[in-house]
Amino acid sequence: MTTIYLMRHGQSQANVEKIFANSNEGFPLTEEGIRQAEMAARFLRLKNIRRIYSSPILRAIETSSIVSSELEIEAKPLDEIREFHVGELEGKLIEGEAASAFLKLVRDWIGGKKDERIPEGESHRQVITRFWKGINTIVDECPEGEVLAVSHGGFLSMTLPFVCNGIDPEDFFSRSGVSIANCAITTVKACRCGDSISLELLDWANTSHMELDFEKEPIENIWNSED
Repeated sequence: MTTIYLMRHGQSQANVEKIFANSNEGFPLTEEGIRQAEMAARFLRLKNIRRIYSSPILRAIETSSIVSSELEIEAKPLDEIREFHVGELEGKLIEGEAASAFLKLVRDWIGGKKDERIPEGESHRQVITRFWKGINTIVDECPEGEVLAVSHGGFLSMTLPFVCNGIDPEDFFSRSGVSIANCAITTVKACRCGDSISLELLDWANTSHMELDFEKEPIENIWNSED
């Protein structure tokens, strides 16, 4: 059994500017984001982390580097856990028509429309396939113990509720408090059964290790947790 701590990166400049930056590597962590990553690193030092994986996007790399320095474990880039592509929305402000188009996409995916996409972006089917490829890599390399994967709010939100055992996505997203704050940690247990992997959600978007109180956002504002 592998316990995987899936952590969103710290606050980035794209978060502050409210820009769709799902594939752009030009937005570093803010001072607040660095502080968040340092706080998370101190908490994760109490765990028995054996490996660290990171999305190759800059804000995730910077977050994982801070944790790696604290834990003295080198982070391995894992392309499969990068943020999902939003195609023609990339680089646009999260407002107006762009925000509406993204919200429609999220609602379509929650409703089971796996092949819907923003033009030039990824479909839900592609994102889920990529997620499973990444999970297989993690479990193959660490079939037992605890690992950390530094990823993105959108990617984690649009994969875990759809693949973990016993979760109905529509019910899940009908609740309040489902958005993923910066450096929030979601914990899953992964068990390999032959050629397949079973995932059990143990804890969702936990921020108890942070000093700040994070406001819980409704699904209508989920894009604010994406970048």
